[in-house]
Amino acid sequence: MNLGENGVVSQKLRVVFIIFLILTLINLAGLVMKSTQVKALNAKINQQVLIIEEKNKQLEADKVQYTSLAARLHKEIKRVGELEGEMKKHGWGR
Repeated sequence: MNLGENGVVSQKLRVVFIIFLILTLINLAGLVMKSTQVKALNAKINQQVLIIEEKNKQLEADKVQYTSLAARLHKEIKRVGELEGEMKKHGWGR
């Protein structure tokens, strides 16, 4: 009788172990899927970082060019003002 009870207990333990194993494998599969998604998101983030860095470089170059052009324009406007003053001195202006 004792041998039969040990067999039933052993069988119940196997069933519990198999259920635990199945749940663990399902959980592991979910983790693998999440890991794949995280890797894909990290790749997208890295790509966006590179794009942002490139745009920042272009923005800085445009800023330098704008500043240079603004300085040249200011210099030309000042020069035109001086020339208008010279023209007025000589009676050629308005």
